[in-house]
Amino acid sequence: MSTRRFWLSAVLAALGVSGLALLVPMGLHVRELGEFRRIWLLTVWTAGVMALLFGLAARLGGFRGFGLREISEAGSFAEAMERKKQARQGSHAPAADVWVILTGGLLVAVYFAGWLALR
Repeated sequence: MSTRRFWLSAVLAALGVSGLALLVPMGLHVRELGEFRRIWLLTVWTAGVMALLFGLAARLGGFRGFGLREISEAGSFAEAMERKKQARQGSHAPAADVWVILTGGLLVAVYFAGWLALR
């Protein structure tokens, strides 16, 4: 996936979630405009922070250290590190965890933009 398409899909996902967040206050049958706005902002903020945290957890959980097998097969620790680095560089596709972190950051940006606009 190209970098442009990666960013575009994250932006569209963030805007889609922000749009779907409008259904939450409607589902709660909120009549006051001020309450409607606050519930929408809270929903967008929560979705953004949760996406950031889930993406960070996936990023941290996806890291796998070296085992004795990898070191013994490579012959040395330095060679095992080099093999892992080359394997990581071999894949050009952006990781899904980075996409989730980016989308969460964009949702938080939508929250702040909405907060400033609706203040």
